[in-house]
This record gives sequence, structure tokens and C-alpha cells, in this order.
Amino acid sequence: MNRNSYLLILLASLLVLPFPLFAQGTYEAPPISFGNFNTQGSASMGYRFTDVSGYRPMYMSMMNLRSGPRLMDFSLLGSAKEGANTFADNYSLTASGLGGDPFPTAQVTVSKHKLFDFRASWRQAYYFWNQNDTAILPITTVAAGLSKGLTDNHNWDTVRKFGSADLTLHATDHLRLNVDYYRTTESGTTFTTASPDFLTSPSYWGSYARANPFYLFAPINDETNRLTGGVDYTYHSWSLHYVAGYQATSVNQTLNNISSAQLSIDPAKTSTLEPLSSFTWSNFRHLSTPVSEFSFLGKPLKRLEWRGSYFFYRYRGPASFDQSFSGTGPTATSGVLAPFSVSQSGRDTLTEPDHILSQGFTYDVTDWWSLSADYRYSHLTSTGIGSFSSLFNGTTPAAGATNIEWHNNLSDVNVQMDFTPIGTLILRPGVRFTRLNVEAIDGGTIDANVTRTINTVRPELSFGYDPSKKFSFRGDIHSLNDGSPYTAMNPHTEAGGHGVVQFRPFARLSIDNDLNVSNGKFLTTRFENHVRANTTTASYALNERFSIFAGFTYESLFAQGYVLYIRGTAPLNDFLHDQEINRVWQGGIDAKPTRRLGVRFSGNFDSSSGVGRISGEPPAYGPVRWPLATGTLYYNFPQIGRLSLDLQRTYYVQQIVTGNNFAANLLTIRWSRDF
Repeated sequence: MNRNSYLLILLASLLVLPFPLFAQGTYEAPPISFGNFNTQGSASMGYRFTDVSGYRPMYMSMMNLRSGPRLMDFSLLGSAKEGANTFADNYSLTASGLGGDPFPTAQVTVSKHKLFDFRASWRQAYYFWNQNDTAILPITTVAAGLSKGLTDNHNWDTVRKFGSADLTLHATDHLRLNVDYYRTTESGTTFTTASPDFLTSPSYWGSYARANPFYLFAPINDETNRLTGGVDYTYHSWSLHYVAGYQATSVNQTLNNISSAQLSIDPAKTSTLEPLSSFTWSNFRHLSTPVSEFSFLGKPLKRLEWRGSYFFYRYRGPASFDQSFSGTGPTATSGVLAPFSVSQSGRDTLTEPDHILSQGFTYDVTDWWSLSADYRYSHLTSTGIGSFSSLFNGTTPAAGATNIEWHNNLSDVNVQMDFTPIGTLILRPGVRFTRLNVEAIDGGTIDANVTRTINTVRPELSFGYDPSKKFSFRGDIHSLNDGSPYTAMNPHTEAGGHGVVQFRPFARLSIDNDLNVSNGKFLTTRFENHVRANTTTASYALNERFSIFAGFTYESLFAQGYVLYIRGTAPLNDFLHDQEINRVWQGGIDAKPTRRLGVRFSGNFDSSSGVGRISGEPPAYGPVRWPLATGTLYYNFPQIGRLSLDLQRTYYVQQIVTGNNFAANLLTIRWSRDF
């Protein structure tokens, strides 16, 4: 859609202004009599036009706003008429984003005073990601004479659906009964990469598997269902809560090659003629558990608050794995290739009992001094008992049994004090001690490579100071000492702070500043991680008809360290380096030149100069620019409502991988009305 097309649409919209379509008016709509209820509501409906040039999948990944009719917002609120004997006192129905937007929602509530409350909600979340895998990267592969480079080849187009229904019955003023149902699903198309490796593979296979990832089609279908019933009871200063029920989760995924014969995504290997003829892989897991959750809160003494909880779950169920692939690959003789075929499978029974216990108290020593302490202990065990088998070229079968246990014991103690020496000052010093014991047992023998006990100390000081209504300051200073990091990319020590300053020199002007600083390191692996982030925003309201805001964010991220690869040819120890500087400028105005006419404008400009490197290779991803501006023109018509025109303009520019760049124009025509 070009600029002339937008002009024609704008003129056509102006011609239909007098017609009473959907709109939100400037008047107070009288309630509608609906049975024994007085009902009011509002609706906003429109149509969006989109014009995208460049790499459209990247636009879908970043925005995912498509053309078509939309129900932007809808609300319906009802209350029982005075003296009417109805089944409910209040009800509501709200919805937004229906018709194809990425995050639609809907919710229904019904309530009767001192009798019941019912709430049902639904929402969807669309996730799309597809970078240009055919883009030319600045990495030159000398051995193959190629300069295409290697992209991640990970894409997905999935949707998650969340639904819940909650009913609370008020048996008495102190006793409530609850029934809750929750369901979530995830389904859709994904593309991923995998290497053709297998159990008991020969030593020479490691280099081949590491260097030959293949692009695979991998649809997913997952779901979780949870049904619980509970009791809430309050007596004086005590409240008790208990929930019991059942939860089940199923995960089902398959992977298949997209063509035959298929070459590795690594351009350095496409000339070695190691094609993959076929690849099939299926995973299935179903875990179910009883649910038992108990918590309480009370005051045994006037100055003492006591709280605690105990949760228990026992996940259990089958898991299966089947895989087969064939093609051309290496042999025991260096440089000699030959056809191969592999099949393997596994059957497992998983058991995961979880115990989570917490206890805590708060004691008010004086009116300005209180002491709090909380202890949390969790014992999580995962046991997998099963069998596996693999067959390589039909001549070297391998089979075995697995009995692997993981024990995770976490003890967490958090102690803090609250001081309010004066009404405008709050000091909250504290310290947290954590002890994590990870133990892996394979066939009855402890695996020392992954078994470890980690002790962590986190002192922290939080504070808040409000010397006047015009100025306030709050934040925290914290540090961390992790005795034995579990991975090479975890910090051994870390220190940082966070501060927020709010300044309001007069009623119509507000200036806020948010600062975040963090420094972490692990000298053994030369790991470092530094974060610097600062955001300043200012807003000014001249009067009810004009306001303006502006802001700037600066963020600096730095990380480096070594990654150790288990299998394959040298280099096995690669050095990673990632450094980014992100800047975001934003601003906007809201003006009403007349009582019925309004104009809004908001925009932001994102700029990133990030550069990442590995093993001395040139960076594949670097500086990015992404501006987005939205302008809105609206007019309120008496008793008819509001007509709004939203025009958005954006473009996305990657300096190195230009194949991902796009530009887009969006025009939305909206009518809104109160009723």
C-alpha cells in the first residue's frame, strides 16, 4: 500500500463520519435495562491495513500485527436493580484483541454477595520467529570456498492457550470453599536443528556429529490440566488455606528431515558430500501428580506474625524415545565415507516426588523496628528407570538399562530487619543464606562430575527516603558470593545496586530516573558479566488539553568466558565475547485543540551497537536500528461516539545481516461507543 492509498482511505473515512457506527462517545450513556440488571458497556471495533516491504517474517517476529477486522476492546458490566431478587449481584464480560492480534483475551465474572464468586478467563499468545537463514554473513569458510556463514536455523510459529475457571462459595463469614480448573496448551510448527548422534557411538563419530547439524521439521503438541478443590478458613487473626487436586502434563514432539538427500546447515561441510537420507525422531512424556498445598498466617502474639506452608507433588509417568536416521558418514578409516544406518529407542518410567516446606515470622520489636526471618526447604527427587537399545549398520547392537536419580536439596534462610527511625526514612538490611546440594546417582553410583554442594551468601541493604512531596529516593545495594558455581558461565562473586529517584518540582512536572548496576565474575573460567542501565523519563501536563513526555535509556552489557565442548576436534575450549550498548529515545504528546478533536503522537528509536564473537570469528550479528512511531487523530461525536485513525510507521535495520531488514506502514480505523 503506497502513500496515495493511505490518503484515499483517510478521505473515505472522513465521508462516513456522520454515520452512527460503533464509537465511544463523550457523554455518559444511561444504563440499559436488561432483565433485573442495569447494564453498561463500551466497544471499540475497527480495521487494520498493513503494508510491509523487505523480509516479512522478521516483521512478524517483531510485531505480528496483520491486516483485517478487529475487536480492539469490549466491556459489559451489569449490576442488579435495587430490591430485585436475582441469582447474582454483579456480572462482567471483557475482551480485547479479538480477530487475529497476537495476544487476545476474554474474561467473565459473576458474583453474589456473601454467596459465591465465579471467574473464567481465556487468553492466547502467538509466538513467531523466523530470521533469514539464507542471509550472507561475513564469515569466510576457506576450506569450502564459501562466504555464506552459519545462521541458527531455529524457527517457530506456535500458539499458547490459557484457560481457567474459579468458583468460590461463601459457606459462612469465616469459611470459603474453592473449586479451580486450569488448562494450558501449546501447539504449532517449529523448525530446529539436530546432529545424528547415538548411544555407544564410536569415537570417530564425535567430530561428525558436532560438525553436521541438520534442519528438521518439529511440530509440537503439549498440554497441562489442573483441577483442585480447597478450603479457606479465617478465625480472628488466623487464616488457613488448603488445596488438594490432580494435575497432568503431556508433551509430544516429532522431528523429521525436510528433504532427501539433505545437507548439513554448516556451509563448511556441504562440499564433503555427507548427505542425510532420512531422519525420524519422536519424544513422548506424560506426567501426573496429586496436588497438596497447605499454608497459614496468624498472630499468636500481638507483636508476632507466624506464617508457613507445605506443598507436596509426586509426578509420575511414562516417557518414550524412538529415533532412526541414515545417510553417508565417516568410517574408522580417516577420510573414507560410507553409507550408514542407525536406529535407537528408549522406554522410561519417571518419578519425581517434591516436598517444599517454609516457615517464617515477623516480630515488631518497637513501633519503628521489626525483625523477619524465613526458612524454606525443598527436596526434589527425579528418578528414571528404563531401558535403551541402539543398532549401528545392523551389525553392532547395543542395549542396556538405566537407573538414574537426581537429588536436589535446597535450604534457604532469609533474615532482614526494618527500621523506620523517622517517618520519611526506611532502612531494610538483610542477608540470605542458600545451600544447594545436587547429587546424581547412575546405577547406584554417585556421579562425581555433576554432584556438587553450593553455598551462597547474599547480603543486601534496601532503603527508601521521602524528604518531601517533591523528592523521593529508594533502592538497594547487594552482593553475592557463590562458593562453587555449577557452570562455567555462573558468577563466583557479584555486586550491584539499584536506585530510583523521583523529582516533582511542581504538580505538572515529573522527572524519574532508574539506575541499575551489576558486576559478576568467575576467575577460574575468566567469566565476566557487567551491566549498566539507566533510564530517565520526564512528563509535563500544561493543562487538561496538552501533555508531553520524553525519555532516554542507556544500557551497557558485557560478558565473556570459556565454553568447553565435550566431543569433537579442537578447539574444544572456545572463548566467547559479547558486548552491547543499547540506547532508546522515546517521546510523545497528547493534545486536544478543541473539545471534541484530539491528537496523540508517540514514538521511540531503539539503537543497539552490540557485537558478539566466538573463537576469533568475525561477528555475525551487530548494530541494529529500530524506530517505531504512532500517530492518532480522533474526533468525538455527540451520542455517536469516537472515530480514531491510527497511523504507524516502523523500519528495522541490521547492519551485518541485511537480509532481515524490513519497513512497515500500518493504518487502523476505529470506532468506539459507550452504551
